[in-house]
Amino acid sequence: MPKYNDEQLTQNIINMLKEKLTKDYSPGSTKRDAHPKCLGLLKAYFIVARDLPKEYQVGIFKEPKTYSAFIRVSNSNPKINSDKIKDFRGFSIKLLGVNGPKCTKDEKYTQDFLFINNETMPLGTLNLFHDAIYYTTKSNPIIFGVKLLLNGKIGILKDITKNQKHDTSPLDIKYFSTTPYMFGNKKVKYSLVPRSIYQSQLPKEMTPTYLTNNMQKHLQSHEAIFDFMVQFQTTEKAMPTNDASIKWNEDKSPFIKLAQIKIPIQEFTTKEREELAEILSFSPGHALTSHRPIGDINIARIKIYEEMSKFRHFRNKEKLFEPDERYFNNID
Repeated sequence: MPKYNDEQLTQNIINMLKEKLTKDYSPGSTKRDAHPKCLGLLKAYFIVARDLPKEYQVGIFKEPKTYSAFIRVSNSNPKINSDKIKDFRGFSIKLLGVNGPKCTKDEKYTQDFLFINNETMPLGTLNLFHDAIYYTTKSNPIIFGVKLLLNGKIGILKDITKNQKHDTSPLDIKYFSTTPYMFGNKKVKYSLVPRSIYQSQLPKEMTPTYLTNNMQKHLQSHEAIFDFMVQFQTTEKAMPTNDASIKWNEDKSPFIKLAQIKIPIQEFTTKEREELAEILSFSPGHALTSHRPIGDINIARIKIYEEMSKFRHFRNKEKLFEPDERYFNNID
């Protein structure tokens, strides 16, 4: 395979994903290229902590404030599989009513934070990310495995397999941004730590929708709570920007709580929520400049997510849509 620069790698990924979606879905029914199975779209509140030290009063954390938010919970597999199949979970947060200079022009007054329930991104460089898509969509996945073996990176596949799980509920587990962002003039990663009193149990017999069922059972009578945490980079060598497969050492730089997410009691298994979950777009590029994404993968993701969202909406004859607080208050 020829060597490409970052811009060429990004465009190759976009082209391959568009080709895959065109093959997999008919017009009008196109899903996301990743995280297509939504486990639930939740209404939530993002509560910035009071009395934060001055050094943490950046962007949306400048002052104590409560933001309305939508959270899309998902399975990560590019195929819509049964919940009985082990997988990673996605947890994408969209804050509403956010003011300030933005990274891109299309997100209006929103701020997105994207998480997965794995501490790192195993395919942590743009080249690996590109190769994985190439060999799984246009070639043979076995060849990709052999390539990793020959390059001494077979542990990547082992880590992916080992860390995919049967979770009790998406509301019971920790999440990580895996990729870095700016926090003013510092580099950070984010994490979510569950703090709910209620804990789900694995059903005696797992069903194709047990994760959604367990979340709904939780939110039928109890709120769900997460702490929103930040971890600051110490040095580029120890905590690299351009390799998301390397864990930033928590002993050297512990996570610090900046906010709390409260997900109130609600009924989310409705047709209205399902339809909204399909229309919404989430991206690391939907951010204030003070929280802008950095690193090769994130820069590529901004372009990929933008193009794939436009492609999906075009094929489904839908308009791009960003909600506001009024919409939040009017939807059940």
